[in-house]
Amino acid sequence: MKYRLIKKKIIKANFPKKQIKEKANKLEVVRLSEPASGSRDFAINSANNKALSYGNCPNCKSQRTSAAWCKICDISNLKGKFYSWTSGNSMIDEFIQYTQLNANDSTDYLEWIDFNQFDLVENTNKRGAFSSIYSAIWMEGPSWNLDEEAEVWTRNGPIKVILKRLDNSQNINQEFVNQLYRYYKCLQSGSLADYFGMTKDPTSCYMFVMRYYENGNLYSYLDESMGVLCWRDIVDMLWAISAGLNFIHERDLIHGNLHGGNILVENEMDSIDTKIADTGIHGHVDKQTSYKQIYGVIPFVAPEIFNGYTLTKESDIYSFGMIMWMLSAGVRPYCDRPHDSQLIQEICSGTRPNIVSGTPPIFTKLMLQCLDADPSNRPTASQLCEYLGNWFIAICDDPDPSELSNQFNAAEEAKFANRDKLRFNIILRHENAIYFSRPPTASQLYECLGNWVTAICDDPDPSELSNQFDIADSNLEQLHFNILPCHEKAIYYCRPLSFSELFYMEKCKKGTYLVYIVSRIRYHSSLA
Repeated sequence: MKYRLIKKKIIKANFPKKQIKEKANKLEVVRLSEPASGSRDFAINSANNKALSYGNCPNCKSQRTSAAWCKICDISNLKGKFYSWTSGNSMIDEFIQYTQLNANDSTDYLEWIDFNQFDLVENTNKRGAFSSIYSAIWMEGPSWNLDEEAEVWTRNGPIKVILKRLDNSQNINQEFVNQLYRYYKCLQSGSLADYFGMTKDPTSCYMFVMRYYENGNLYSYLDESMGVLCWRDIVDMLWAISAGLNFIHERDLIHGNLHGGNILVENEMDSIDTKIADTGIHGHVDKQTSYKQIYGVIPFVAPEIFNGYTLTKESDIYSFGMIMWMLSAGVRPYCDRPHDSQLIQEICSGTRPNIVSGTPPIFTKLMLQCLDADPSNRPTASQLCEYLGNWFIAICDDPDPSELSNQFNAAEEAKFANRDKLRFNIILRHENAIYFSRPPTASQLYECLGNWVTAICDDPDPSELSNQFDIADSNLEQLHFNILPCHEKAIYYCRPLSFSELFYMEKCKKGTYLVYIVSRIRYHSSLA
């Protein structure tokens, strides 16, 4: 008899609410007569089991930590094979070995996969700021099959995979490898996209080997569905994404590049499997990343990042809010306009996409909280996961109607009342609306800040932008600069300037604009 680990979501049945979370956190091994097309992670345990006992190892008699997995014996076996493979780079070798020496089950580590193991390697013509994407057939496949009698995991056989090729990784540096150490558990989590290991192509560039998701990323999924999604599926997808984001944040990490291209999708029989990818593996691999440089997809980048602040958990939440909007609208944000300095300026000034008519009020409220200009007003990933889980239960599993379920039911009826009028995906995308990760050019940011200075100082016609600054300037009369004690962090000696200051200073160096420091004084006066 053979077993296989598969991934499965909560079965949509009339379970009491209090049982849902218990079910979501339990594991079981599912018996299958034929290989399944699911992944390697986990399945939901039966409602009656409170915990799984994997028995004792027949060799060392110690308690197993997972099905047919003994940390002592199986890790020893992996360690004994270290001599039989090499990536050609000692840093990569040591990293992969580290994941194997700390594995808690048969899927909790990365392996080195020789490039000769791949067949039908094809360029998908998709890429990000630092990588390109290929598809291939992995001939051996992952160790997904459990032989019950021998109590060992065996190879699955040929399986389609994605190869994420890291640009310029022939010269991979220690900083990037250190980042992999911090994030490697995110490559082996059931809440996030599956990564199997690493390989190296004939040009000596390193590649991550990951699961192939049939429906591609969220952008392609929306294109295929013409943007028509029911609210049940929208909430289900967002719940899964929030669970992945919560997994990252619970480990005091951030994603930093969350957008539709990094959300992978696969239709299942009773739900849509949605996973976050690219966690901890974006950025330069061959040189030190400058803290001054911003990377990302402009509509998904939080406004404070454009103003020079570093990436935070809160900036991830902003990106999540934009994903909420994209799913509710059925189209990509700001798809009808160029993603340029003008858009950056408007985002920093408070512009957000228009709420789609018929969106449930409770959904709108949470989405706007995520998109709040003040990071401290945004919910946490844990709160998002809880809210969305409760919504899903109310929509699908609660037999008693509630105000919440009524909102979604009304929205669903309105959305599909006349399907001929659904026009989600016919908006033509602007040629300069760019949805892969990239750095905004310096000229875009210079232009953005320059437009502000022009509106404040040189434009004779009042505008909404200049009025905002005029109102702020009128408050200067209430400030008493000289009678306030100097704050300990008010620094008046020469030092490296902040990101936003550097851009402003560079613009002034060119002699184009006068230097106005009033807003800078106003900001620091609040610290005194």
